[in-house]
Amino acid sequence: MDELFEITECKEVWPVNTYDVAANETWLEDMAREGWFLTGSTGWKGCFKKGEPRECRYRMEPMPRREKKPTPERIEAYAALGWDYVTTCADIFCVWRCDDPAAPELDTDPVVQAEGWRCVRRRMGRSFLGSLALLAVLIGLLLWGNSVDRTPLLDTIARRAPGEGLLYILLFLGSAVLAVQEWRTMRRLLHRLRTGIPLERPAPYRAQRRLGQVMFAMVVCLIVIWIFGGLFGWDEGRDIQKHSDSVRSDVVYVDLRETEGAADTEFWGCRTKIHELCPRMYETRQLALGPWRGSSRDVEAGMVTTYYRMLTQGLARQLAKELVQGRSGSLGVSPYGAMEQVPSEALDGFWWVREDYETQYAVARLGREVLLLQYEGPTDLRNHAEAYAAVLAARP
Repeated sequence: MDELFEITECKEVWPVNTYDVAANETWLEDMAREGWFLTGSTGWKGCFKKGEPRECRYRMEPMPRREKKPTPERIEAYAALGWDYVTTCADIFCVWRCDDPAAPELDTDPVVQAEGWRCVRRRMGRSFLGSLALLAVLIGLLLWGNSVDRTPLLDTIARRAPGEGLLYILLFLGSAVLAVQEWRTMRRLLHRLRTGIPLERPAPYRAQRRLGQVMFAMVVCLIVIWIFGGLFGWDEGRDIQKHSDSVRSDVVYVDLRETEGAADTEFWGCRTKIHELCPRMYETRQLALGPWRGSSRDVEAGMVTTYYRMLTQGLARQLAKELVQGRSGSLGVSPYGAMEQVPSEALDGFWWVREDYETQYAVARLGREVLLLQYEGPTDLRNHAEAYAAVLAARP
């Protein structure tokens, strides 16, 4: 029964530095000792087939620029020497395997071997310059987008999934480390070959494989975020409570009862989100309802409190700056005009605007914490700055 479910094929991530051929060859030879033999290459991964574990040699040879695989004559000539063509890796290298320990090496003169690497170095240089140009374009588009967008920080923490920005940074750093490694590998390789020193085998490869696996996993995570990004926004599963006394103690919000003087808030809801730039966000909604009138109740007042606990005070200042600007209405955003600053000794910043007769908006900042209030009712929010400072100072 176990034989029916025995795995006979698999894919493994290559060592991330493609140009370190000695490390790649050592990895392939170790895989063969475990009974896995290379059959092909797809992007980041090598394709392997299960076989009888044995000792064998692998060699990666630079391929002429215009060839996709060795010519039939070359394959036949190498086969006569005991070397079989396996696959082409990254459109740069021909991979050969030899099971005969007595078969001669493919390259016996390091100086001649170095000549074959010259075209690889030129291709590597062109690829590196192309990558730099693409990176410059992407950075330019990002800077241009931030200059056009009036609320880049707010949009980032509200719309992007947690960890997305960190993944981009780590991928950029990993790519930069890889580029440096590849250049250093190429320089050392050409220097050794030109001075007549052959490649040393076995060569370490495990650190490169781990880096490749981590970068591959980050790319997969980003793809998942791009596809399912909408699922990583605010937690839409609101806790609807009849009384605000049952609110979790860690939620930071302004109690409508204190602002309005109502006896109770009969409906209460909260949704949350976390982000690497804003470790905690809460949005709470409260209503104070009047007595029964016919078949419905009148809404006496309403309060929406959005709380942001930013990573740093600088981010909190930037967020407050974006929030106090006039905002046009969009999905989930109520429109309001630019706010005016209200003097307050208890807060690091306090801004307010009345949008119509009953609807007011206010922003309060203390340290790295920011409150955005949307209130409908007769009370003037400008008279409650000290209360908002107390809410921020007493947060869990």
